[in-house]
Amino acid sequence: MIGRLFRLALLCMVLVMVVRWLLNRQQRATVHEFVHTLAIALLVSGVLFLGLALAGIRL
Repeated sequence: MIGRLFRLALLCMVLVMVVRWLLNRQQRATVHEFVHTLAIALLVSGVLFLGLALAGIRL
């Protein structure tokens, strides 16, 4: 389990370094906006499914 988390953290760090190296400031802002929007969508989806599960509705 620790090894998988370490590999995930290492992968994320490498991706961040590649994005900073390859993209200019405007492109990085666009990537940041996309990731931020995706994170909000995943949180809303999680809350929605949690609410449905608490209500007894299984999809």
